[in-house]
Amino acid sequence: MTTVNQAVELVLGSVSPLSSEKVGVAEALGRVLYDDVRSGRNVPAFANSAMDGFAVRWDNVDGASSDAPVSLEVRAEVAAGRVSRKRVLPGTAIRIMTGAPVPAGADAIVRVEYTETRGDRVTVFRSDARGSHIRPSGEDIGKGQVVLEPGRVLAAADIGLMASIGKATVRVWRRPVVAIVATGDELIGIEDKPARGKVVNSNGYTLSSAVREIGAVPRSFGIVGDSRRRLASTFGKALACDAVITSGGVSMGDYDYVKDALADAGVRMLFWKVAQRPGHPMAFGRMGRRPVFGLPGNPVSSLVSFILYVRPALLRMMGHEDLFMPVVRAKMAHDVKTAPGLKEFVRCRLEQENGRFLASSTGTQSSGVLRSLSLAQALVVAREDQTLLRKGSYAPAILLDHRARLGQKEMGF
Repeated sequence: MTTVNQAVELVLGSVSPLSSEKVGVAEALGRVLYDDVRSGRNVPAFANSAMDGFAVRWDNVDGASSDAPVSLEVRAEVAAGRVSRKRVLPGTAIRIMTGAPVPAGADAIVRVEYTETRGDRVTVFRSDARGSHIRPSGEDIGKGQVVLEPGRVLAAADIGLMASIGKATVRVWRRPVVAIVATGDELIGIEDKPARGKVVNSNGYTLSSAVREIGAVPRSFGIVGDSRRRLASTFGKALACDAVITSGGVSMGDYDYVKDALADAGVRMLFWKVAQRPGHPMAFGRMGRRPVFGLPGNPVSSLVSFILYVRPALLRMMGHEDLFMPVVRAKMAHDVKTAPGLKEFVRCRLEQENGRFLASSTGTQSSGVLRSLSLAQALVVAREDQTLLRKGSYAPAILLDHRARLGQKEMGF
């Protein structure tokens, strides 16, 4: 039987980043940069004032104080977005607003709070230094400078940075289109009235959301009943996508046709069954470099398997380098029995206790109880040779995407 570590290696060894594409900078948030971004201009493009105040010649105000104020003629005023047509001449000043271009002849800005204005004259009671409060051209970014490097996951500040240098489009790794196929005669749609023996196709919504959450593009192929022929036909269409996820039909029952139907569609299976709980009947194969994940039908098993295998594979396909969720050490709040011979992922709540994480089970660990995963902030990992996570012992805990619930309720600084 395949171990969890072997399964991860096989999956990640089967995928690589997709091709690149150009997108508008406004659509690039969260995408992975393909090549470096160089600035074609200085930012700021011109020397400008960092303060509201007066543009002056330093020699005129050097040594100004309350006891020895300096009086200057105010020749003009310049606001942000405007350019002064007048120079700063000896014995004069130009009133200036933050962000406005520094007028010719000026080599310092005097803060407005250091002055007093009467009519067309300003009295200066203090000055800082030559060049004070002038932001020179290129202070932030120089022309030709590399501002963003390949592999960077673009954040809001990066989008603004590219906008500031006039970068309207950017090349990023392409997002995979992921086919999602739910299988089983027992499944019905969310709008359908449940009849005896039928269950709503929650996996379709769970997996589509999980795909979308990491930035990939889900494409639903709906529900396919337990028919090898219909499954093979649907898989043939789904394999036009960059990756395929199926849920259900990978166990050993009489109606579990998924593996055979995938083979009919040309998929070569690399493993089936992983020594883990939940998610034991997990299958993986590929057609060329296109990964195909056969996830279990039970909702918890399906999502846990997605977290362990599908998520890192899709991230790699999008050019990400950080593929896995964070892992911390957590102290067990109570005893938890685990399955011998399997690596078990226990759904747990986390609390912070004296700067450490304290883990307690969310309750039943049945693979059909999705609420137990909704309540969890972590999957605590029990080794194959463990049958008990003892109270007070420590174990690795995979942090799920509910970390905001662990955040401080105040700033903390």
